[in-house]
Amino acid sequence: MKKIIFSILAISLFSCVSNQENQFMDIYQSELCDKYSLFVNNKDLNGILSLYTDDAVINGNAVDPIIGKEAIKSDFIKWFENADSIDHRATVISANVFGNKAFVYGSWKLSQISKDGKKSNLKGNWMNHSEKIGNSWKMKIDLWNDAEFYDLRDQNRDYISTQDKSMLPENVSPDVYTVLVDNDYVKVLDVKFKSGQSDNMHQHNVFTGYVVNGGKMLSTMPDGTTRTMELPNGMAVHRDFETIHQVKNIGDSDIHIILVEHKNIEPTSN
Repeated sequence: MKKIIFSILAISLFSCVSNQENQFMDIYQSELCDKYSLFVNNKDLNGILSLYTDDAVINGNAVDPIIGKEAIKSDFIKWFENADSIDHRATVISANVFGNKAFVYGSWKLSQISKDGKKSNLKGNWMNHSEKIGNSWKMKIDLWNDAEFYDLRDQNRDYISTQDKSMLPENVSPDVYTVLVDNDYVKVLDVKFKSGQSDNMHQHNVFTGYVVNGGKMLSTMPDGTTRTMELPNGMAVHRDFETIHQVKNIGDSDIHIILVEHKNIEPTSN
């Protein structure tokens, strides 16, 4: 009987969480995705800026990140001035909500005619870290990729296939690393270290990370050298090289990080 009751409770809890995430995805689709497409298609600069926090960051493909609302404003102005017509669509695929913070993953499509008459049909994926400010969700970190960009870069190679699967963090330390999204372009990892917890030696490809809950970590390299890292809440980091290390939370607080590994960007030498 106890097993039956436990099973019913577990199923009910899972159903409740799933329903909450589905409801959030519907809200995010209408409040952010649909509005983003509407504002972009109508070249509504004030509208599109209203969807970002003041300290927002946009990073697409391998270009340098666009940091802050003024820089974001300049980037959208350039886009709108160079486009004669824009037809943009964005769709939510999955979401994870942590109170007033959320990590949302989806796809996008774009049909555009430039002022010079050039026609473009593009598509890709995006991942946003968003915050609820007042009654509205706003994008704090906006990451996106262009499928055509990666196709061109990968005509003669498939870099990710060469990675040693025995060194994948989710394989060697499944108690720390949970895969949220895994497709041809990115792998999104939910990383959680309790105070005093260590993972095992593992490998990362090129990645972008966001610190949800920060703390103090000790990183140990394969040659035994160590480095202490202070990770503040809200810190964003990008590494364009391979990383092989073992990490320990040496602080008093639990640490929570979201990592986005870019599968098709060839690493530089660190």
